[in-house]
Amino acid sequence: MASKTIVLITGANRGIGYTLAQTLARDYGFHILLGSRSTASGSTAVATLQNEGLSVESLAIDLEFNESIERAAKEVERKYGRLDVLVNNAAIGIDDTFTGDVNDIRRLYQETFNTNLFGTATVTGAFIPLLEKSYLPRIVFLTSSLGSLAERANSESAYHEVGWESYRCSKAALNMLCLNYWKKYECKPKWKINAACPGFVVTKLNKGGGVISTEEAMPNLVRLCTLGMDGESGTFTNANGVVRW
Repeated sequence: MASKTIVLITGANRGIGYTLAQTLARDYGFHILLGSRSTASGSTAVATLQNEGLSVESLAIDLEFNESIERAAKEVERKYGRLDVLVNNAAIGIDDTFTGDVNDIRRLYQETFNTNLFGTATVTGAFIPLLEKSYLPRIVFLTSSLGSLAERANSESAYHEVGWESYRCSKAALNMLCLNYWKKYECKPKWKINAACPGFVVTKLNKGGGVISTEEAMPNLVRLCTLGMDGESGTFTNANGVVRW
């Protein structure tokens, strides 16, 4: 396993994370740690991919609990001693559960940020020591163009009429988290830290309301996961190129 690139993808038992795990293992021979908060769901997904002959294993990791994150990091350290690629994919979108009551605002924002920002920040911090042991560490933050301040401020943007306020705020904060880590490691050219919007993908998060498949979302995500020494860092991109922060 020392010769394989070790990749952790959070929230990978379905949707974008699952297809990314499948693609990286199948097309690049990477070893995938398929992160899932549900052990049963993770095991089912892994069994399917292993039946395809892919190098994939399940890793229980729940972004809501520090203990789960710490336990996952220790398990990876014990087995592999390093991590080469971290894909922060796990996220929730629950704006459609808002009751409209002012007393429900705090619940909505707390739950959204607890996973999308606080959980992702904790995962990244927990795995940084293992990424530092990689020859070419890469971090990909899956964000959204809905988190772009420039797009929110542009009345002619295609996203201008989209609501999902708590989700948008959490992704804007996630973008800053990405840039914070980029700033920390910008003096170390081996580090590749980027944010990516996969597009409006058909997933459970949007109840199947997307317009592209998970497979169609892969090219840019795979590109960022496989960047070489000359690859970019500190960028926000989608399938069409650079997205304004």
